[in-house]
Amino acid sequence: MPTAGDVYITLRVHRSGVVIGSVTGDVDWLGAPTLGRFLAKRIAAREDFVLDLRGLGFLGAAGLATLLEAAGAAAEENVSWAMVTWGPVVNRVIVAIGVSTVLPTHPTLCEALADVQAGRKRLDRAPARTARRALFASSGWRPPPA
Repeated sequence: MPTAGDVYITLRVHRSGVVIGSVTGDVDWLGAPTLGRFLAKRIAAREDFVLDLRGLGFLGAAGLATLLEAAGAAAEENVSWAMVTWGPVVNRVIVAIGVSTVLPTHPTLCEALADVQAGRKRLDRAPARTARRALFASSGWRPPPA
């Protein structure tokens, strides 16, 4: 039986070549490092991906911070990514904190895949720093100091 902090990520590759990571469990302060390692690997490899969070039971502050850090890193590295966040577990937190313009959320996997594929075209032309500035300027959110 899963306990607090248990996070499982199942990988598959869509026919378009986009990696899909389906996350289940609780992303709290114990589970956030597992999610962070997954995101860091994808971004370091400059691999476009979709993060499917429909299987989450809980998303805490540490998990949200991990997602926001990934958004900044992905923008710097010109990595196109999106999240599937149907349901209240993730959406409620994102809306309550006011970061819905920073995190690329979609209600369906099809919409998330379409966003990643469109992002591939957009990011091929945008310098990394410009992409990151545009991402965070639209929301007012700033990443924590290193």
